[in-house]
Amino acid sequence: MRTKRFSRGCHAAQTDVISRSDDVLPNSFLEALEHAAQSTKAAIDSGADRCLVEILLLGLWDPSSGNLFAEEGDQQRFWKITRKFIEQMAIASGPGRIKALYPDMGVAAMLRNQWTDRDFEIAAISERSAVVEEDDLVVIAAVDPQGLNEAKRITAEASSSVPIILFNPRLASGDVGLGLNVRRMRNEFLSTFQITYSLRPVEDSGSVFRRFPGKWQVFKEDVSSPGRYVLASEFSNQPTGDDLDQIFGSEDNQADGQTGQGGVFDGTKSAVNGFVRFLNSLSK
Repeated sequence: MRTKRFSRGCHAAQTDVISRSDDVLPNSFLEALEHAAQSTKAAIDSGADRCLVEILLLGLWDPSSGNLFAEEGDQQRFWKITRKFIEQMAIASGPGRIKALYPDMGVAAMLRNQWTDRDFEIAAISERSAVVEEDDLVVIAAVDPQGLNEAKRITAEASSSVPIILFNPRLASGDVGLGLNVRRMRNEFLSTFQITYSLRPVEDSGSVFRRFPGKWQVFKEDVSSPGRYVLASEFSNQPTGDDLDQIFGSEDNQADGQTGQGGVFDGTKSAVNGFVRFLNSLSK
């Protein structure tokens, strides 16, 4: 049996001194991707072989309907975000063969032709041999309800020595149009994955955050310090909608009749400028 090059070695403990509770939050979108890769590698080192990463952006994501591609080029930018994450995983994990699986044959073929300088393999989730023995790490990018059965098949067939990462899956983005059986299958499937990094905006006043091996944290905007956040609560498990309602209350939803515009990444001026530069770079 071939020895996998993707080793589960020791992961150095984080020793950063935290002066404020919100120092754990990323300063930029690229830093979020870097932290997501590092925490996912740490989880794999500890024995996890099925991991989930979600970094959700209002403007490209909606709580009820999933990924949005309202503007020209949004879908292309979204795929480029997956590439940035995979490249960060390659840095965190070291030498090895990484396979990225995309929702359909058309997207996979397009990205293979565009990204000729990539250092990872690309396939469609629907391909019969999407994952092969030579693969050391598999990233399933933005799987949607139509790809649920294929994702389940790939996860079941893949050896436990091959870590699989769901990156920004669209399976749990809302139940509009989904039947009860599909929702049950989705929930059972997602329950087999450990969320190693999560950053979700809550309206325009906070975010839900988790970075392995830490707890789930809910942050609220610090009204006394513009651009900063305060830790509102911590949870051992992912907070529910009822938990968030208790933390934020109804006043956040009726302040001006508008939903949020970016969560954490609309905080400090440097974070905003960094995020804008990052999105602009994805348009090139």
